[in-house]
Amino acid sequence: MLGYMEEHYLEALGYLPDWQENLTLINPSAIRGVQNKSHWNHIAVYTDPSGSTLSLFETTDGTSGESFTVHGKPRVSVEAWQLRPGLAELTVVDEEGNDLTKILALVDDPHMYPVYPLKAVGEPACHDDYRLGAIAVEVDVFDDEEAWKKTQTPLDTSTSKNKDMVEDFPDEMYIGPRFITSPWLFAVYGGQAPAEEASAISMFKAVCEDVEIVVNRLTGKQWYRIQADCSIPVTLALPISTTPTPKVGSIVDGKAFLTGTTGFWLDDYQDPYE
Repeated sequence: MLGYMEEHYLEALGYLPDWQENLTLINPSAIRGVQNKSHWNHIAVYTDPSGSTLSLFETTDGTSGESFTVHGKPRVSVEAWQLRPGLAELTVVDEEGNDLTKILALVDDPHMYPVYPLKAVGEPACHDDYRLGAIAVEVDVFDDEEAWKKTQTPLDTSTSKNKDMVEDFPDEMYIGPRFITSPWLFAVYGGQAPAEEASAISMFKAVCEDVEIVVNRLTGKQWYRIQADCSIPVTLALPISTTPTPKVGSIVDGKAFLTGTTGFWLDDYQDPYE
């Protein structure tokens, strides 16, 4: 059985829980898209000024799909390719090109990344000034790190070999409060799940760095748009009903959809190749 937020994740962005009900509210003039792009029959996107998108697409072989993203500041660089249209493997890299982490994310601009079968992955697309997001699925919010630690069981590192090599190595360690991993990535590479079944739902632990309440223009509903640190900078969406009320320094811990976008649909997007 799916939990409430797994069925109502769109409410974290201020949308109605049902896709079709949201689509009926969209004025056709607010939809942007591309047609006859290589490999794509169409891509149609609604961008809400509060900081999110709803995307519908169809490939030339008839594969159709949908995705959704939350976006904020462009803050990371990624190497990216798609396991299937709309779901990308993102390798986040530092300024020297070293890998920081690898995640699965929903994307609203699938024409910006190649699609490869897992056994024949080619060159990825490289994007700087990339925008990563996280949409709450099932999370707990804690007022601060101390409150979060009280609910955690630390790992015993008292007998770790690292204690002999690292001065002041701690006897115990916590997973978090900044942590992110995509379990479906391991399932796909381990052969336990095909790419068609993979999901962008990930384990997510983050510290809130900036919290604001925004209003979804389509529905008039409020939601929390949060700049957060989960070991990489992301824009986090939480439903307005979240308790306790998130604030700067709050810890968010649980499951979230990860999303990514080049910002192609935004008014301030600049094509790096022009």
